[in-house]
Amino acid sequence: MSTRGRILLIIALVFLGVFEWWWTIHRWMPHSVPAAQASAISGISVGHPLHRLPPRRAQVFTSDEVHAFLVGVRNADAMADPLQRCLNYPDPPHSHWSPATVKAYCQYYLHPVMSFDEAKVLIEGGKAAELDQKLSQVLQAQRTLPDAHGLLDHTYFRAFDDGSFDVRPTLDAWKRASPNSAFAYAASGMAYVAMAQKARGGAYIQDTPQSNIDAMDRLLSQADADLQRAVTLDPQVTPAYVAMINAGSLSLGDVYVRRAVARGLAAAADNYAIYGVLSGAMQPRWGGSLAAMDQVAHAAQAHVNQNPLLAIVLSAEPAYRYDVCNCQSSANWSAFPTVFDNVSSTSLLSNAGYAASENAQSDIATVYLSEVLRFQPGAEVDRRRRDTSLLGVDESKMALDDANRLVAAEPEFGANYRLRGNVYASMMDNAHAEQDLEHALALNPDSIDTLSALGNLYTNHTQEWDKAWDIAERIIRKYPGSPGGWAMKATIQENHPGADLRATYQYFVDNFSNDPNMQWHTNRLREALAKSAPSVPANPAPAIR
Repeated sequence: MSTRGRILLIIALVFLGVFEWWWTIHRWMPHSVPAAQASAISGISVGHPLHRLPPRRAQVFTSDEVHAFLVGVRNADAMADPLQRCLNYPDPPHSHWSPATVKAYCQYYLHPVMSFDEAKVLIEGGKAAELDQKLSQVLQAQRTLPDAHGLLDHTYFRAFDDGSFDVRPTLDAWKRASPNSAFAYAASGMAYVAMAQKARGGAYIQDTPQSNIDAMDRLLSQADADLQRAVTLDPQVTPAYVAMINAGSLSLGDVYVRRAVARGLAAAADNYAIYGVLSGAMQPRWGGSLAAMDQVAHAAQAHVNQNPLLAIVLSAEPAYRYDVCNCQSSANWSAFPTVFDNVSSTSLLSNAGYAASENAQSDIATVYLSEVLRFQPGAEVDRRRRDTSLLGVDESKMALDDANRLVAAEPEFGANYRLRGNVYASMMDNAHAEQDLEHALALNPDSIDTLSALGNLYTNHTQEWDKAWDIAERIIRKYPGSPGGWAMKATIQENHPGADLRATYQYFVDNFSNDPNMQWHTNRLREALAKSAPSVPANPAPAIR
């Protein structure tokens, strides 16, 4: 495959996974949002050979560095022992990751933690006391075992940090059954805070309806009552302080946050979760500053010998400074090795990989998404995105091998077939690509990601204009607010004259010119529109038909 052809494919594939993105990783900083918030850009076919391509950016990691890194990844993935696999993963090129922190973070994710459903079974089965005993053992492990740092906090993030009202009957039943359980009140309070955050919504406060703010405040009042009860019953239950810091950041104020931090660190001076959420609360967007974030990170390092996880907090301030969560095409990609010089949280690694993959920075995406998989091998969304990025670093075989494993493990999941179809397309195996993508579409007929991939195949690879036209029309009908179908339609019409191309140009410019993600396309189509003279086609119906 030619270099130009590969670039065309990579740029087209950049747009395919937007709607697949969701937050799969626990949140240390509950106010942060996924990188480059999902927008309605899926489905764009930008590979027409006459189009002027955006300039390819310089790599942060050289090809030799990426290939050497991936050799290490493959060797580690071949290890049967999960801990050895994680420990033997290569660190990012040029980084200085602490082996002690890597080991602690590997262990953090390897410990099995209780789910909400498991807790629910015990509560509804009249075994609330057994649940309390299990959590007491988890707390004791967190406090005393060197390989169990953050175990109780991680359990609560996984089981009780849920903004759904559906959890309330179960948690209220637990409090009734165990009225003196700090664990029950901490879980209930954490859930109330998550519900309050959901009620507030993600808009700026000036754009948030008063009814949302009132609902948030009511839920936070209930959260505070439960959380205060929890730490009175047992000051060692650290998830309660984590929830308090989040509540203070939402509405209860700086004094509330400071008190929660002071009480929490008095109970557990080396607690990673407390420092992590405090760092998030100190972000400038919530009224803090970069200096405050830096102070939190360095205060945490006083206890890093007791808890190596605390080194992870060092990456929060540079990650915010260089905006790895919301990177645009003008991002300072060369800063990423500085941001991730230390071991970072999987959420920040995932955000960085997402932003890089959205902007055709395949080397960065490959490295940092692989690091997510080091700690969370089951993070399938990150895996599919990493495998797609492998195509941009000439590792199609590795991507295909991984896609085959995903398909074999979940043969009824369309996203895995879509991934493999895209890999086949990159290898110019159009027949297998079409087979997999059509199968993915049969499993989920309304998937815009799969429609986009098929449209890209038919438009830019096989040039089967009838099939491409059908896909573009399906996208436009199903997702009228998405520019993708219209951009694809313009490409088809440019290659197959007969339909009213000028009308398509005009519709795109009129409806999508304000979308910052569409500026390159808008400028190109506006320029083409200006050069084209108004005309009435001989056959107003699309000649594609």
